[in-house]
Formats: sequence, C-alpha cells, structure tokens
Amino acid sequence: MTKCLTIVRPRAQPRLKYEKRAQAGLIRNAKRAPCARNNTKFSMSDNDQEKKNRMTSCSDDGCVIRCEAGCSNGQQPCARSLRTSCDPALPSYDVFLGGSCGNTVWRRQLVIPFLKKRAISYYDPQRTFWSENMIYEESIAKENSSLFLFVLDPATVNATSFLEIAYFAARKAPKLVVVFLGKNEWKGKAHPEDLPDRVKTCQLLDRILLAHEVPLLHSIEEALGYIEDEVIGSKAWREAMATPQQRLPYLGLKTKKAYRAVGDSAKTAWGRLRSAASRLALTGVADTMAFFGTHLVLPSLPLGIILLMIFLVNVVFFSLHTVWMKARAKRPRGIVDMTRTPMPRGPSIPIPRLNTIATPLIPKQPNKEAVRQSKKWVESLGFELGAVPQGMETAWRKVPSIEPLTSSIDAEMPKMKKSPSEASNHVFLGCSSLDELDWVNKEAAPFLQRHEVAYSTVLACDSVPPESRMILLKKGSRAFRQVLYHIPSTKTFLSGMVEIAYLLGHSDWQVTLCVSKEAELLEAQNDREDEVERAARRRRNDCYAIAFCYLKDMAKRHQCRVFSDIDESLHHCVKLSQTGGC
Repeated sequence: MTKCLTIVRPRAQPRLKYEKRAQAGLIRNAKRAPCARNNTKFSMSDNDQEKKNRMTSCSDDGCVIRCEAGCSNGQQPCARSLRTSCDPALPSYDVFLGGSCGNTVWRRQLVIPFLKKRAISYYDPQRTFWSENMIYEESIAKENSSLFLFVLDPATVNATSFLEIAYFAARKAPKLVVVFLGKNEWKGKAHPEDLPDRVKTCQLLDRILLAHEVPLLHSIEEALGYIEDEVIGSKAWREAMATPQQRLPYLGLKTKKAYRAVGDSAKTAWGRLRSAASRLALTGVADTMAFFGTHLVLPSLPLGIILLMIFLVNVVFFSLHTVWMKARAKRPRGIVDMTRTPMPRGPSIPIPRLNTIATPLIPKQPNKEAVRQSKKWVESLGFELGAVPQGMETAWRKVPSIEPLTSSIDAEMPKMKKSPSEASNHVFLGCSSLDELDWVNKEAAPFLQRHEVAYSTVLACDSVPPESRMILLKKGSRAFRQVLYHIPSTKTFLSGMVEIAYLLGHSDWQVTLCVSKEAELLEAQNDREDEVERAARRRRNDCYAIAFCYLKDMAKRHQCRVFSDIDESLHHCVKLSQTGGC
C-alpha cells in the first residue's frame, strides 16, 4: 500500500486577504484525479498517521490532508473534491433527494440527469438494500444539505418520508419542497384497515405544510424549476459564471426574472394610465358642463373669464386631493379607542368543552346597574360569586376533558409565559387515537394526581377538532415543554409517528414516547385475508418498521426516551417534572 501526502494550499497572497476570501466562501478545494478507496473515515488530528487511515489538519497556510489509502494512479497523490472541515460554512450538498424509494425511478430518470447537467450537487439515499447503518449516513447528509426535495409516489407507502417532512417543517428548514404525486390515489390504495389512518395522515401533512408555509407541488417538473431557481438563481454573478454548466441557466433565470419585472411594471403603468385617463375624461366632461352652464346663465360674461375660473377651480381641487392622499398615506386609518380602556387579550384558540365568548374590538365600560343586578341575582341563589352550585358540581365533573388544575389552556398559557421554569413541570398528554383514551382516565390521570404533577389532556381529548390541533401546537409552542405521547395500536400508527416527528422537531420540547407492544408488532397476518391483502400488509409492516427506526433515531438525537409500557413512561415524566426537565 502506497503512502501519499496531499497538501492543498491557497495561492501566494497576503494572509489578511486570504482570510477575507475564505470567509466569503471563495476558496475552493483542489480537484485532482479520483482515488480508489472505500469506507475511509475522516477525523481531525495533529500528528497521528499510524492510528488513522486518513486525517485532516488545518493550519494558517491551508489544509494538509494525509492519506494512507491505496491509489489507483500509482505514485500519484490521492485526490478528492470533497470539502474539508476547514470550510464548514458551505454545505456539502445542494439538494437532498428524499421521498419514495423502493422500485421508483424518478431520481435516475428525471431529477439526477437534470442536476448533473447544471452541476448541482445532490445526495441520493436510494439503495438496493436498506440497513440501519444508513440512518447515520443520511443524517450527516441532511445536516449538510441546503435544500430538501421530497417526492411522494402513490405506489409506495412513504412512511419514512412523512416523518422526515414533518420533522424538517417543525425545525423550520430553510428550503423544503414537497411533491405529492396522486394524493387521492395514495389515500385509496392501501390495506382496508389502513384507509382511515391514511386519510388522517394526509390531512395532518396538509395542516403542517400550511402552518409552516412549505410549498406543496404536484409534478416533478415544477420541483425542478423550483430547485433551479433556488440553487442557481440565488447565486451571485461571479459565483454563477465560475461554473460553466450554470452560466446559461443563470442567464436564462435572470432573463425570465427581468421579463417578469418588466411585465409587472408595464401592467402597473398601464393601470395608472387608465386610471389617469378615466379621471381626465371625467374632469373634461365636468368642465364642459360647467362651461356651457355658466355661459347659459351668464351670457354677458366673457368666455375667457369663464375658462380662467374653471382652470382655477381645477387647480385648487387637484391640489387639495394630492394633499389629502399624501396625508392618508402617512397616517393610515386606525381604530381609536376613545374610552382609553386596555384591550383584554383573548384566547388564541378555543378552550376545550368551554364556550368561547368573542371579545368586542372596542371594549365598553361595564354598566354599574347591570353589575349590581347580576350580583344580587347570584346572592339570591344561595352561594357566593365564583363558587360552583351543588347541583352543577357533579355535571361539571362528568366532563372527561376537564381535568383538575390543568385542563383549561386559557388558565395555563399566561402562567407558563410568566414563569418558564414552571412550564417544564406540566405534562401534556397526547394520543394518536381519539377512540382509545381509556389509559388517560384510568392510568395517567390518577398517577399524575397522586404524585402532584400538573397535567393537561388537551392533546388527548375529542373536544379539540383536528383542524384546530395544529393551531394549538403552533400557537402554544411556549407552553408545550413536556409531552407524553402514546400510540395504543396499529390503527393510527402512521399518523401517530408523523405527529411525534413533528413534536421532536421542536428543540425546546421534551417528548416522552410510549408505543405499545401491540402497535410495534404491527399485528400478525390474518388467515381470512387473500394474497393481495397479505402482500399489502407485509409491505406496510416493512415500511412501518423502517420508519419506526428513523423515529427512534430522532428521539435519541433529542435525548427523548421511547417506552413500550405506559407505567414506565409515566414514571419517567414524573422524574422529569421533579428534576425540572433535566
């Protein structure tokens, strides 16, 4: 095996100038002949050639790359066009090609030729055989990618892709684009038992993308145009001209952008011209009528004086109109509160099982007579103001979603905003299935009450409509510091994993997962199924198992625990609440 030494140094120039160019990202690594090596690892070191096969060390003059791998070019030094850790600001890949894998060919037939033709770097995660070791490799590529493209093919299950989309949307990835090919076909093409969960997953994905303003496209051609515009069109002139394959696309994009700008300017100018012409025509008609009317009333008045009077009236009118428009532009119309009463802050979301009362935009002072009559009516009932009557107390306790101390989000949100340290002690119970909530009232609620831990069931009750659930998670992001999420069965396994991935995307949330053994086993085969249904179930189980591996990796990276027993997860939540989430 031949030992070789490769030294990559910048051109001879002053040190300060080189540092400025390096910070601007103008220094690129040298490109040499390829080297035949497999599974070589890079690490930072000073002088340790014998322990590591490959090391990279940085100095003031440049990057020194030492190699002990076998070279295919004889005595020629090893070469690579790989970015080293000396320039961590630049991403390693421009596009991460996520989405449907398996037997799909959209990558190698459509996307990859397009990217190669324009010299856009990419990472392709599609492999012939999948192994759990690929999760770490893909995570490194995702962290070093500047744009994420996810194409969802209706012929595949897309379980892992749904998780990654929800995760990156919650993390507010800088550039994320989703292409869903045949959404209705995907919802209806599944095992009969999975159809409700697929519909729920599609609705959840739509709400996530809408809440975080992620573009949802319906063709790969639209996605390719979006990638070209984001990757090449956002570059500077000098950087785009430095790559020969990107010169013509860059000029084409700039030409289209200039054409659209000229078209918009022309439309704006044409609109202003039409408006001015219409105003001028109306003014001419009014002046003509005023001229003939004045001449008929005062025939002895000279025509020149009549024209002069009409001209002065027009000058005064248009001057006042111009002053009025400028004053209106500087001071837009606002709602003035003449009562000088502070406007109360209303709840951002409806409170579960409580009536939401709309607060008037301009609050009025309370009527003293009405307050006195209301107080007199309350006293006539036989109990003090604010107390619950004896007859109404039992009816109030029968409501399952109203739990003591913490079920009202309107009461919890202000308290958590005032004291963030106390917010981590509250446990929010969540569930993927709204039909399997027995564990909340039978196990979770008594256990947390016994340990004096405040909790809320707002994510585990059917009183919050599904369309308001995403608004609840987004608006109450400061309150949801500790969440216990439970997947009770396989019926809602996919939608539950997608919602968990969305929760894990928030770095300041402590999420505890509880996936029952029944759900994790993905149910055994049913003897009454035909061959088509059995094949669909096996394919579903394989995809769900792979997606669950990715979900556990996400939880591990965020230091979140995954349990299979609800009692163990409750003990863990109590421990986190007592230690302040540490």
